[in-house]
Amino acid sequence: MARRDRNVERAVHRWTRKGLVDEALAAALREEARAQHDADTLRVGQLLTAVAGAVALFLAGALFVSETWPSLSESARTTVLGVFSVVVWVGGRVVTGRERWSRIGEVLQVAGLALGAFALVYSDNAWESGSAGARVVGVVALAVPIVLGPLAWRGSVGLVAAHTALSFVFAALFLDRTLDLDFETIVWVLDGLLAAALALLWLRVRNRWDRGVHRDLVAFTTGLWTGLVLIFFTGAGVLAWEENTIWALDAWWGGIVLLTFWGASKTVGEAERDVVESHMAACVLLGTFFIGFTGAEALNVAAEVWAAGAALVAVSGLLWGLKVRNIPTVVASTASLVGVLWVYALGQSDAAVAAVAMVVTAGMLFWVASRIRAGG
Repeated sequence: MARRDRNVERAVHRWTRKGLVDEALAAALREEARAQHDADTLRVGQLLTAVAGAVALFLAGALFVSETWPSLSESARTTVLGVFSVVVWVGGRVVTGRERWSRIGEVLQVAGLALGAFALVYSDNAWESGSAGARVVGVVALAVPIVLGPLAWRGSVGLVAAHTALSFVFAALFLDRTLDLDFETIVWVLDGLLAAALALLWLRVRNRWDRGVHRDLVAFTTGLWTGLVLIFFTGAGVLAWEENTIWALDAWWGGIVLLTFWGASKTVGEAERDVVESHMAACVLLGTFFIGFTGAEALNVAAEVWAAGAALVAVSGLLWGLKVRNIPTVVASTASLVGVLWVYALGQSDAAVAAVAMVVTAGMLFWVASRIRAGG
């Protein structure tokens, strides 16, 4: 017998006991919930199996390459990698049209794109930047996101996110291989491209936020997280801010948090709003690290101060997660709080101080548990 969704089963039992639904309707609800639970479970299983298959396919290619690699020239190696990436992507595209293979096909498409980017990076061993071969490689890098973008946009939101992130990798390869720009210039150009892309996407999503999770919103969100990477490269690599780069990262992270608050308030559907609210879980995990690093490295304050700042982020996320009943945010905030105080405790030579820190953690967790059980 198929396993049931226990939450739905308990809800239907409660409704039946209270007389809100009769036995016939309860049986129909259980059957529909069972069918949906089975479908969701199979989709997750298919996705995980497809990812494992993509890894196995990559390992097969690696084994083949390891046997033939020494006898190949650098250009031949680049070609082998490129052809293999095309075969993987095309295979994924072909099977995507089949209902049972759609998720597998999208995983293969992402794997093909990632492998293609690796092949173009490796091409530097075959053709120096600025050479004819390098220019051809750069043109290919520019063409990939432009040509494949419309196809990816018609796929799932996961495919849209992967294509958005990899587009900046392909753009960097074009700037390097074809134009032979230095690292600093490439980073500045990518910063400009990201700013333009985010501005365009914002114009598309600001009045459509209430439609839930859609492709424009996913691309916009992916761009925001990509911005953290580019800020790190700009601050630490180009401007040589070193540990002070964290201030720019803090500011960008704060913007992401505010947008998440705003988006959650604008989203009407409960299921869609829950997805937007769950984005705060990632924000809390990253925020505790950023604030802790800011205090410990940029400000060089006492351990008690940076630990308190990082813990404040975790507690704030915890309170908000409880308020909106978002379990991922509650879990992430709790894990962050434990992690912060545990790191602080390990850094203390005084066992008594460490013990007090963990007692505080235990007290906080017990309080959270009582709040959840009491309904907030």
